[in-house]
Amino acid sequence: MAPRIITLVRHGQAHHNLNQNYHLHDPYLTPLGEAQCHKLSKEFPSEPLVDLLVSSPLKRTIQTALLGFKKQAESGAKIELLAEIQEADGFPCDTGSSRDDLEKEELFQGLDFSGLPDDWTLKKGKWAPDPHSVGERARIARKWLKSRSESHVVVVLHGNFLHYLTEDWADYDNLQGTGWRNTEFRSYVFAEGDEDNASVIETDESKEKRKGVKNHQEGQR
Repeated sequence: MAPRIITLVRHGQAHHNLNQNYHLHDPYLTPLGEAQCHKLSKEFPSEPLVDLLVSSPLKRTIQTALLGFKKQAESGAKIELLAEIQEADGFPCDTGSSRDDLEKEELFQGLDFSGLPDDWTLKKGKWAPDPHSVGERARIARKWLKSRSESHVVVVLHGNFLHYLTEDWADYDNLQGTGWRNTEFRSYVFAEGDEDNASVIETDESKEKRKGVKNHQEGQR
């Protein structure tokens, strides 16, 4: 049985987001990014309860999951790392660290990295940054998520890849690479009768919330 709802979350601001520092390898969150995660923790709805946290294995997404959903993890929500939802591009900032390096990180003690494939950082073959390969990764990730038995799954990932995962390019930004703000979250359900592609549909409640945020921002200009 597929999850009743999945909530997708973009990571907090990381150091490569400042002045387009794409040469930085697997950067951490900035102090502002950490503050965004603490704000997310306070503002994220307490219902429905989160049964599972899924994160891209890059450092900024793991940090966002740990800081933004600390309460849920302490309440029993398991954290799983999924290499398929790493960022779409091939820049150093979007290339992950080895399993050995991640396991040495004091911040990440207690996480299970054993499920990460040995080649997930290579950006070749399945992990290549071309649109076809990324689209196929997104399809595999959707099918994996749909196969989960948990009721509410939260997924922490990256701005560009979010458009591939949702197959929604309406607010894609050619300059920023995404229409998603740092730590923005949106909720989805799986389309019925679509087993091979496992398409997702944003909930009406999520759309209304986004509309309210946009109207508020425009009113402050």
